[in-house]
Amino acid sequence: MNVELMTMAKLTMTAKFMLRTGSSDSGLMPNENIERMIFRFAAHDDGKTYPAVEVDSREEWLRILRERGAEDFKLILTDEIDDYSQLTVFNKIPCVILCFGQDYVSGWNRVWTINPVNNKWVVILVETIIENPPKDKPRFGDVSQDMATLLPRLRTLAQKLELSEFSFAFNAALKSLQADFVRGDQMTPAHQRLLQAATDAYVFGGQGSWNDKGRAAAKEKGLTAEYEALTKDLYRGIALSLMYVVNEW
Repeated sequence: MNVELMTMAKLTMTAKFMLRTGSSDSGLMPNENIERMIFRFAAHDDGKTYPAVEVDSREEWLRILRERGAEDFKLILTDEIDDYSQLTVFNKIPCVILCFGQDYVSGWNRVWTINPVNNKWVVILVETIIENPPKDKPRFGDVSQDMATLLPRLRTLAQKLELSEFSFAFNAALKSLQADFVRGDQMTPAHQRLLQAATDAYVFGGQGSWNDKGRAAAKEKGLTAEYEALTKDLYRGIALSLMYVVNEW
């Protein structure tokens, strides 16, 4: 799974877990390639004045969110992109964590930078207060059945293209949709199945990826139209799966 999207998903789930339990320990392990995370709160006034402040720990971020009256969080990301090479470039994919407070809505966006000394990431999360937000929160439906229909079609296409590694990946994702999981504090078995399937089916990347080898093989075999249509459905299915799992558990 794309490390940016998964990091934003884990942060959203951690914040939701904090609201439910009062604990900042959601059990979701941070990425070892991230050196540190910085959180920049925006100043705002919702009957009580809050100054702009910067903290450099997830625990402090959660504590201040709670102090500022956060009541819910939603992960929002684009479910359609025109150029899949954007998935290999940091800070490109539209993705935001919405924070719903008692009298305000804000969005948290991210900036990834690399520390050249140790080649690890520094991630900066920046809050922006949203003016005139919609009254209703976004809701997301379960796309498990859609994925169960899509993945065999992708597996068949990969077999036509003679790309066994991708056929294996799509088959593994299909199996994950029927796998047994123990219910955890973070999510139900149904949510775990869909998250694992989306992770298994994430075949995008740079050289050697589905959007590289797959596109070339499809062009060579005259299957470009089928490839493009199914690849578009694949990315959309993964994005919708991630938003459903994170937002509706």
